[in-house]
Amino acid sequence: MIKLIIKWLIFAGVILAVCYLPGIHITSFVYAMLVAAVLTLVNVFIKPIIKLVTFPINMFTFGLFNLIINFAILYAISYFIPEFSLTNPLTAFYASLVIAIAYAVIKEI
Repeated sequence: MIKLIIKWLIFAGVILAVCYLPGIHITSFVYAMLVAAVLTLVNVFIKPIIKLVTFPINMFTFGLFNLIINFAILYAISYFIPEFSLTNPLTAFYASLVIAIAYAVIKEI
């Protein structure tokens, strides 16, 4: 249980650090924790279904379509949590890339 909470706090810290990029804003660490929790739930429950549906596109693009999926999930989360805003799409794409790498690293710890 403690390990799960530590991972959650680290992931929230990564999301807060990504918000230093221009065009990405979050109001506080509490909302970074909320975004981390929602992003984890989406990655665990919804993303496998999306990846299954988009499997042919992923095969055709050699897995690069996963970047678009991560970008769309991040934008959807910013739509549902108004305290987390994405105003620059290119920066949001870079942020989704960094968050996906951080999520993969944290998941393996």
